[in-house]
Amino acid sequence: MSTSSTSCGDAVAPSSTDVPSRQAAWPAHRIGLLLLAIWVLILSVLAWSSLQAIERYERHANEQVEQRTRLVALMQSTLIESELDAIDRDLRVIGERLVQRLGEPVSQQARTIESSLDANALVRDLWWLDKAGEPLATRRGNDVMIDPVQASFFRAHLQAPSRQAGDEVFLSQPIGVGDTRLMAISRALRDEAGAFHGVLVAYVDLAALAALLDRVTAGERLVSLVAHRQGQLLLNLAEHGLSAESLAHWLQAGDALPSQAGRFAGQPDGHDYQYSLARPEGWPLNVVAAEDLTVLETRLADNASDHYWRLLIWAVVSGLLLLLVGWLFARRATALSQVAESERRLAESHRRNAAIIEAMPDLLFTMDAEGLILDFEPGDGIPLLVEPEVFLGQTVREVMPPALADLTQSVIDRTLSSGKVQTYQYHLDFDGIRHYYEGRCSPLSENSVLILIIDITARKQAENALEWAATHDALTQLPNRRLFLDRLALASSEFHRYGGIGFCLLYLDLNGFKAVNDTLGHAAGDQLLRQVAERLGQQVRGADSVARLSGDEFVVMISHASRPEARVVVDKLREEIGRPYALDEGEARISVSIGMACCPEDGRAAEALMRAADADMYRQKPVR
Repeated sequence: MSTSSTSCGDAVAPSSTDVPSRQAAWPAHRIGLLLLAIWVLILSVLAWSSLQAIERYERHANEQVEQRTRLVALMQSTLIESELDAIDRDLRVIGERLVQRLGEPVSQQARTIESSLDANALVRDLWWLDKAGEPLATRRGNDVMIDPVQASFFRAHLQAPSRQAGDEVFLSQPIGVGDTRLMAISRALRDEAGAFHGVLVAYVDLAALAALLDRVTAGERLVSLVAHRQGQLLLNLAEHGLSAESLAHWLQAGDALPSQAGRFAGQPDGHDYQYSLARPEGWPLNVVAAEDLTVLETRLADNASDHYWRLLIWAVVSGLLLLLVGWLFARRATALSQVAESERRLAESHRRNAAIIEAMPDLLFTMDAEGLILDFEPGDGIPLLVEPEVFLGQTVREVMPPALADLTQSVIDRTLSSGKVQTYQYHLDFDGIRHYYEGRCSPLSENSVLILIIDITARKQAENALEWAATHDALTQLPNRRLFLDRLALASSEFHRYGGIGFCLLYLDLNGFKAVNDTLGHAAGDQLLRQVAERLGQQVRGADSVARLSGDEFVVMISHASRPEARVVVDKLREEIGRPYALDEGEARISVSIGMACCPEDGRAAEALMRAADADMYRQKPVR
């Protein structure tokens, strides 16, 4: 300690004989120039650091906006694809029925049109047009005032070459009917010989489609556009800012879209928009999600302003500091050393805090290669498996369930061996409720990792709810056509592979249901359908499947059953459905026509069985 003090004292208080020589060697103007050079160097470094920080912040913010618009565009494109595919499947089924019944009177075939697509809120009307374009039947009685002969979809089917399997589906550009905007989805009716028998067209209400898309718009600044690839806008969900005129130069027919993502600059409202483009598979549509960048630009300007102010403050502080260093020249080494150490610690603290803030973890662990917990930050709302003070110094196998501990250790091994981030998911049950979590394991060094745990329970629940809604009928809670056809195809495939006892398909159509709707109202009709679904479920086994196709049509698949066994079930169902129904509006009675097809006697493919059961059901219909 005394040696150090003496050395420091000698540096601070040099002998009088040394002073003149140092003053001669370092005159005032040279010291000033040196301090000025140091000050300029410090400002240059700080300015470069500030510009880098501003650039990183801007890049991260723009990436977030781009990811947000890409996700919304993808979700809306998937939703449009799902809805249009569902309508097209229904058109194919209805078209097959009409072609099979071409010899029947139009009045009987019209009932197929009137009872179709009731469950799809997007369909405004359904028309059956003859060869000349005259409506033979509509679902709502010419509610849509359109001249089909002049419509592009009718001309397209009329001019299309004859095909054995029928024309491809046609999606029209927007059609204006008064204040209503529609879009036509159509298919030609052709028999097995390819003869043209007219067109089946569903008019989609673009306002209903807009309301459906608006549910997945992830914020007030996000807007959506849907355009036909031939150029016309179908939907413009932007209440202000984006206009159809400003997009016409790249939405014109035949022009390629500029890119999958980009910006609309110089809009009439003076705002810029970030957009992302998605295309529904199989449909000539472009879905664009755009976000107003005004708020982002304000945030970027505020961030840059903050950095500039900090730079100015640093310039003043560093200038004063250098003046002080010049005034206390003898102590410059100690002062600069302290500043360098402070900056180093500040930089380390800043990097750690920035990493934590960017990751936004619910739970954070630092572990070594053996799974030993070196450090952790308890998450907000994520329960710990043991008390917090027990975690430190323990391995994952000591504080986690065996399966989760094995998974965590394997992820640590993969992360350290590959040097790349590894992501994994797991679930835990607390108080009888299952919670889902996602872990992100990042390498810190050759022998340690950082694991971030995020609670994704809400996301999982939302995904499960969406999956259930896509495969079930909202009114009766039964499987819908999509799920039933998957089960039917699976049963047919298993029979092809393993053989054994086949299965039977029952096609049910309610007799008298329309009269209930007309006399007691649609609410009573909905109540009746729910009771019918409940009775059907009570009369079949757990291995059997019950589904609602559309309107008052149901199907039942009886697993591992012969035709005589299926007839017993048919008799039970007729008796059960024929019992009176106690509705809020009064008592109702209906009957049911049941068509049956068995595998393999009536066919092995799912489509063949459906057609056979449908045809048998219509043979059971009472003569009116």
